[in-house]
Amino acid sequence: VFDDEEESKLSYTEIYQEYQALVEKLLEDYLKEVGINEEKFQEAFSSPLAKTHTSQAILQTVLAAEDFRLFKKMMVQKNIEMQLQAIRIIKETNGVLPDCLTEGSDVFSEIEQEEMKILREVLRKSKEEYEIEQERKRTEE
Repeated sequence: VFDDEEESKLSYTEIYQEYQALVEKLLEDYLKEVGINEEKFQEAFSSPLAKTHTSQAILQTVLAAEDFRLFKKMMVQKNIEMQLQAIRIIKETNGVLPDCLTEGSDVFSEIEQEEMKILREVLRKSKEEYEIEQERKRTEE
């Protein structure tokens, strides 16, 4: 459901609320199971160890329940990962991607690649000439 558009849809809010309830329930059940009360969890959650990059990555799903922007970012990322996985499976199954998945993509022919090289070179030379001209004007002033 999630896309990378800046504006969020109403359906995102409903899914986010369901996600919050699910994470809260799972966390409560887990803490009961391992015998940790909420206070000790909050202590551990705010300790320096919990602030490391690795811990943040692990705790991202819990943190996302408290921060909609993080939740949306996580869902967009998961959506992209699922799309890439589907493409990989299609390619493995068929040996090649169907035309509908390659048309309009960033796959360049040799001619297009050569044109891009030429264009980059022209832009580089143009930039050099512009910088030389600007330097000449500064020295004249």
